[in-house]
Amino acid sequence: MLWSCRSAMVNKESSAGEYFQVEVVQDGKLIKEKNNIIELEKKPFKYRLRFIKTDHIYVSNSWGTHYYDYPDTENIFECHEESAEGICDVCRFVSVKTGTEDRFNVGKDIYVGNRIYHGVWFYDEEIDWYRMDKGAFVKDGVVYATVTVENIYDLDKRDARSYEESEYVYPIEKIEEDIYVVFATSHYERGMEHPEELQKEKFVIKFK
Repeated sequence: MLWSCRSAMVNKESSAGEYFQVEVVQDGKLIKEKNNIIELEKKPFKYRLRFIKTDHIYVSNSWGTHYYDYPDTENIFECHEESAEGICDVCRFVSVKTGTEDRFNVGKDIYVGNRIYHGVWFYDEEIDWYRMDKGAFVKDGVVYATVTVENIYDLDKRDARSYEESEYVYPIEKIEEDIYVVFATSHYERGMEHPEELQKEKFVIKFK
């Protein structure tokens, strides 16, 4: 299943600055980034999110660098490819590549793959569900939410169709690879060829 082409509207009168914030928390402690690396123990952690001037955040948790190595000077939402295969191989954050994660993150997991998938975490007060942990709230116009990560949902292994479910859905304690993480948000208006990239954040999670 795919998330539809729902590039949410953002107020273009917002001044330059942060549209969202992402932090990584483990054992209740903020884990600081150093040289684009966040080092974690092999145990559950959380993404702590703040939606400041946007209502949606695209996210890629990946074993590879297809999203991570995209040039910072270019629009990660831009895509000139029309073929389905080409979109997966060439483009990054486009709606047709969006995987459908659990409502309220009931599996306490993140989808991790290579270049074919990404997610969109959004919040809309007129919709009674979202992809983050249940309990998201709004204060002074800012949405506060978390995504708890106790398990990995390995999309590459699932798509290979040669693994048992227990081999592609497994606890974080069994992870053996780094995760390349990219978050971004966009603005779209009718008539635009591509959504505009407003903010992008990226880092690598390394496990001890």
